[in-house]
Amino acid sequence: MEKKIYNGRFRASTDEGLVLFIIGMRINKIFSFTKWVPVFKAMGPMIKELYQNPELGFRHTEFFFSWKGVTLVQYWRSFEELEAYAHGKTHSVAWKSFNQKIKDDGSVGIYHETYIIEKGASEAIYNNMPKFGLSKAYSHKRVDSKSETASNRISK
Repeated sequence: MEKKIYNGRFRASTDEGLVLFIIGMRINKIFSFTKWVPVFKAMGPMIKELYQNPELGFRHTEFFFSWKGVTLVQYWRSFEELEAYAHGKTHSVAWKSFNQKIKDDGSVGIYHETYIIEKGASEAIYNNMPKFGLSKAYSHKRVDSKSETASNRISK
C-alpha cells in the first residue's frame, strides 16, 4: 500500500472508458472455517496473477475488510477482458471449488457488481491522500483551474 501523502487537491484522470467491478465474500457462519477460509484464500492468487499480467485488462484493486467479510473494488479496461478472465483457468478453478464445497449451504456468500463507465462519465477528487482507487488505476493529477469543480472534471 502506498504511504506517500500527496498534499493538496488531486484528481483522477482517464481518457478512456473503464469497468468498475465490485466483488467480495461474506461469512454467514463464522465457525464454518473450513468453508470460508478457502474462499478467502482463493482471492490472493487471482489478484497476484492479475497484477503480474497487465495484458489481461486489470488495472488496480482496493481491499475493504469488515468483520463479516471482504470487498474488492477493481478497475478494468473493458468488460470483455473482465469476462475473459472470469472464464479463464484460475477463476474457473476457484468457482468450481466453491460450487463443489459450498454451493447453496449458506455458510459463505459471494457477490459481484459490474459497472461499465463510458469515457468522460467519472470524476474523482483526493485531498491530502496517497494515490487511491481511480487515481491509482489511471492517472493522478493536481487539480488546476480547469478541474476545480466536479462539473468541470466530468463530461456532460
